[in-house]
Amino acid sequence: MHSALPGRTNPLFHQTSIPRGYRFLRKPLYIIVTVIVVIWMLSRLITGDNRPSDAPSTVMVMVLNRTAASSEMISKIISNRNEYAHEHGYAVFMKDVSDYPIGPVPDGWASLPAIRHAMTEYPHSDYFWYLDQNAIIMNPALSLKDHITNPTRLSELMRRDVPVVPPDSVIKTYKHVPAERINFILTQDHEGLQPGSMIIRNSEWAKYLLDAWYDPIYRFYNFQKAEVHALEHIVQWHPTILTKLALIPQKIMNSYPAPPPSSKDHAYQDGEFLVRLHRCEKKGRSCEKEFNKYWLQRKVAAHAGEQGYVASAH
Repeated sequence: MHSALPGRTNPLFHQTSIPRGYRFLRKPLYIIVTVIVVIWMLSRLITGDNRPSDAPSTVMVMVLNRTAASSEMISKIISNRNEYAHEHGYAVFMKDVSDYPIGPVPDGWASLPAIRHAMTEYPHSDYFWYLDQNAIIMNPALSLKDHITNPTRLSELMRRDVPVVPPDSVIKTYKHVPAERINFILTQDHEGLQPGSMIIRNSEWAKYLLDAWYDPIYRFYNFQKAEVHALEHIVQWHPTILTKLALIPQKIMNSYPAPPPSSKDHAYQDGEFLVRLHRCEKKGRSCEKEFNKYWLQRKVAAHAGEQGYVASAH
């Protein structure tokens, strides 16, 4: 009786589809592949993620409204940013509000496409710091890394389990998010979030945040405080945003002039990083007068006047 399967003594049972010569080549092939992988890993350690050696670690983003200030004040603002950037090897990305077709909405919205634009021009930079026009860097010796973004330092600064919108928002910052996971750093005052000085880490998440925040649904919703209220809505309703947000003490990078509108806790004191003239355009105040007052009090960078970074013309 014949079996439908070959017997164990059948020569077909010992045949293999792998050529005999290939078996002798397997070891050399394994060695070659291993060497290639090791070389690739070493090159990644040496060169990083193909980042150019001259790529700035941080880009300062500035959006100017030239009709809201004199040419002298604008010149001082640009000088202030360039001086600080040169001191620490940063780049300055400068644009006008008119460069972005934001529509019939407040000028503050222009900060979002400007940051997104800067990320396109500087794809290898780590951080993007937006600081609005009516602010002066008062102590240029403080680098963003040492003062804020270093994970050890940031972990010390993070305000955990506090209401996102004070005083009594039920949504609070997370207690246990490590500083290494943070992609978005800003402050709040007694009214709410204050994105007039904010740091965004370069990532796909950051691009998602900016795109979502700038969405026409929010931009044209007619929030009372425009992009600020839109941000507060997004942060409170989207855990994906909140989980990468760090709130830090206001005076670390967003001190207000004193008095008004500051409380004691928010008022600028000598030696602090910067002063932001929040709402200086309101009746009874003068942005230019307040700016010139603090301009005379600022510390000058150690390398001021040397050839350095200039505002980007992109």
